[in-house]
Amino acid sequence: MKFDYILLDLDGTLTNPIEGITKSINYAMEKMGKPLVPDELIPKFIGPPLRDGYMQNLGFTEEEAERAVWVYRERYTPVGLYENKLIDGAKELLERLSAAGKTVSLATSKPEDMSVKLLEHYGILRYFDFISAASLDLNGRHNKSEIITHALENLGINTPEKLAKTVMVGDRFHDIEGSKNNGISSIAVLCGFGSRGEFLKYKADFIAETLLDACDIILGA
Repeated sequence: MKFDYILLDLDGTLTNPIEGITKSINYAMEKMGKPLVPDELIPKFIGPPLRDGYMQNLGFTEEEAERAVWVYRERYTPVGLYENKLIDGAKELLERLSAAGKTVSLATSKPEDMSVKLLEHYGILRYFDFISAASLDLNGRHNKSEIITHALENLGINTPEKLAKTVMVGDRFHDIEGSKNNGISSIAVLCGFGSRGEFLKYKADFIAETLLDACDIILGA
């Protein structure tokens, strides 16, 4: 099946942000007088909204998590954002989708300003027709379902025919759940921080080893 409208996650799908996220999370922990986060827990922070990561993985209260996020950004915004690298095949995926005339949107839980800066840094912002990202406002968009809905509304994907031609590409179960909640397909990629077991449990429509394998699924190759 070919898809015409493609939503792409950022962290763990197009980029590997583990270094910058690890250092910035522990920067916040030190500033708050708390123990450093074990390395094995860090991947759990990649994908969902950051404040949820602090609450779910470390047992922070909502107030503590909100403070941790703001302290985290003291380091992440100027430094950690760029301690990052493109995942193999990311640029080729975007080039192939562009050449095929596909409509492409970002759909990320990272705040919009950071997302745009990162895409500009790697010279790939031009491949995106729309940027759907998390809001800094506590009452705004945060979970992946809301972020996907925002992308669909702004791209005019509002008929059963268009929804059937739309797919979300991501590396965590939040991407799969968000897709199902919006009535679109999902491709889970194994080049990020999710596992095949996770993707089978949450019933991804497709599982791809690499981004170029995901591209073949999108193009029906």
